[in-house]
Amino acid sequence: MGRQPVLHRKMRPATAFVALGESGLQAVHDRLDALQHRDEVEDVHELRVAVRHLRAVAWAFGPVLPDQVKARWKQALHDVADAAGDVRDWDVFIAETLAPALEKQPEDAMLVALIQTAQARRTIAHAEMMTRLSRYRQSPLPTLKRDLLHLSEQDAKGRLETFAPSRIRKARDKVRERARIARDGKTEHVHKLRIGNKRLRYAIEALSDVLPGRYRKRLRKKLVARQSELGAVIDGVVARGLLCACLSVDPPSDSPA
Repeated sequence: MGRQPVLHRKMRPATAFVALGESGLQAVHDRLDALQHRDEVEDVHELRVAVRHLRAVAWAFGPVLPDQVKARWKQALHDVADAAGDVRDWDVFIAETLAPALEKQPEDAMLVALIQTAQARRTIAHAEMMTRLSRYRQSPLPTLKRDLLHLSEQDAKGRLETFAPSRIRKARDKVRERARIARDGKTEHVHKLRIGNKRLRYAIEALSDVLPGRYRKRLRKKLVARQSELGAVIDGVVARGLLCACLSVDPPSDSPA
């Protein structure tokens, strides 16, 4: 990803969103370009990370965005992430579940067959992803860029020095509530906690220049550690679902939506 724009405390929130939005859209565009020319696991992953960062930015600046703009960004970025979701799930399943198992049992015919089936499913998912992403490049992406142009012409009020910490506190409170609910261990609740955790982490990273140290360092460190733990839980659930798909049996009831 490219270098993030520098923010300062007296900057208007809308001005900061335009700067971060332009940088984020360029990162997404670069990843889409890469996917047009090659099929690399890391490119799919980096596309999803770029979209997550941009979704966190759009959420953080939601209060200063017109309702139509906010809804458009939310839907468009959701669609891009969703388009690449299945391919990323297959990539993780193959690399972190099937490949290590095959290393331990290289002569296992069942594992070889599973990997072949998973790779075939991944090929189908990749073709579907590229079709969906080509539509995204033609319509929503240019529209989001025009939104930034219009926002840059507005004279919005407020300053980042007060706006940014207030949004981080709100996101932190939401994560705390989701963590309380997720104590029941239900996959749905753990999945929602993971999403909230990512949003808070990426919002902190986007607004780092104007945030107190307790957010930039201590809280972010906790979020990174928790993200790894939650990711392992959800990846395990997804892996069971994909294994069932390869074996053509019904997936487990706790698979995340």
